[in-house]
Amino acid sequence: MKCFVVVLSLALSASVLAAARVVAPSQTEATTADAEVATNFPLSVNTARLEKLTIAFSLDSCVTNEVLVALGADRDSDGDLSIDEADIVFGCDCDAWYRADLRTGETAVMPTNALVIGKREFDPLWNLAKVVRRGR
Repeated sequence: MKCFVVVLSLALSASVLAAARVVAPSQTEATTADAEVATNFPLSVNTARLEKLTIAFSLDSCVTNEVLVALGADRDSDGDLSIDEADIVFGCDCDAWYRADLRTGETAVMPTNALVIGKREFDPLWNLAKVVRRGR
């Protein structure tokens, strides 16, 4: 059973592509209600043509679960984006959407399941995204 889908949509300036979509890889099923499952995947963006990055969730899970996407630079090149390497975190916890900018410490409740990161906010050093799901 697929619990959720995370879609990263890259809106590129008018050239060859109008937009590109990246769907996060499937995750294994959690075996217990308090289990954590994480998946890292590369984030490769042509920033010269980027207008905005949209992160959207499609959830098929209960409201007590948490799911998040972290964006950042894998500075130690181990293939795992740690919390110390993440710059932006966006997700849903107990049916409440939130966003945290770990660079500035700013957090905000979000009214929707989509986050838009504009060209000025996007860091060209970001090379990894991590999807974390807690709960079943």
